[in-house]
Amino acid sequence: MKNQVDSFKQIIDELALRDYTKKSTLQLFQKRIGGDVRLTREENVSSHFCALFSPVCVKEQKVFIGHHIKSDSWLSPGGHIDKGESPLKTVVRECREELGYSLTNEIIELFHITHFDNINRPMCAEHYDFWYIILFDTLVSFEVDTHEFREAGWYTIDEALTKKSLPVFKKELRLLREYIEYN
Repeated sequence: MKNQVDSFKQIIDELALRDYTKKSTLQLFQKRIGGDVRLTREENVSSHFCALFSPVCVKEQKVFIGHHIKSDSWLSPGGHIDKGESPLKTVVRECREELGYSLTNEIIELFHITHFDNINRPMCAEHYDFWYIILFDTLVSFEVDTHEFREAGWYTIDEALTKKSLPVFKKELRLLREYIEYN
């Protein structure tokens, strides 16, 4: 458990150095990690950590998103962090589970953090999300888990922004647009 807390703290420290990371979100993460160390859904169904990832093809300027069945919203793949698992290991596992793709030499970059309150749901009421980018050279044909997503595909950021999604995800897409434009 201590190693997981330390790995989360290390990520927060890294993101604190980035100009675009909101100080208020950093403080929420620091407070949550410094207090209740039940970090996973298995340990705390209402408040826990997740790792999300955006597959990005900079050459084509597209991002891979899906229409998530449970949330009825378009978003990036990802999932709940398991006990003892780092956010990066969650990304690797979720990529295999949700997209049927085993990562090998792709570049995976820590991107951002968000805090999300969903007061209408007693389970998963509060998410602390680590966001990653996975860089692809081509538009990979993923084998999408149809139990997770109604449909999914590669979209430009402008196309993705027209999809029904949560405000927190639309903010991530706008940040992602800047990333794609400058890389």
